[in-house]
Amino acid sequence: DPNMERIDIEKIHDKFREFPSGEGSLKELFEAGPSSAFFLVKFWVDLNMPTSDPKASDIFYGHDNKYESKEKLHIKVSTKACSFGKGVVEKLQSVSPVAVDGRLIYDVEKSPLCEYMVSFLYKLKDLPDTKLMNNVLENFTVLQHVTDMETSETLLCVACVFEVSETNQSQ
Repeated sequence: DPNMERIDIEKIHDKFREFPSGEGSLKELFEAGPSSAFFLVKFWVDLNMPTSDPKASDIFYGHDNKYESKEKLHIKVSTKACSFGKGVVEKLQSVSPVAVDGRLIYDVEKSPLCEYMVSFLYKLKDLPDTKLMNNVLENFTVLQHVTDMETSETLLCVACVFEVSETNQSQ
């Protein structure tokens, strides 16, 4: 896509170096390819959230992912949070497709965040200013790696970086 900016892997690979699962670093994954499956996404963080107890039962912290393919695959979705380039927590999910209007949809709905992530959000929100929050986020990244469970082929790899929105509005 001509509208997408190309980023040299050398500029970001150090933010995704080591993972407890033994899986390769972002650079190793990228070199194994295919390079067309790799994306860097910057998220603007909106910290307008309740200030109540993070363990309150009336609050849900989670995310949704939806993938589509032309072939029927069984996929593994690995989501890793990294601090200073090292994986600190990993969530593994296996997903099978559902046929919807002739399409194969892989839907991960309402996948809860782990306690580490919820705690991280509250600690980040408690920092006194946006500059300090962004200093913390400079060393925090997430890598989501989607593979074919049968062949271990990389289907999609999304490297996520974060910055707090100055206006505290999602963008």
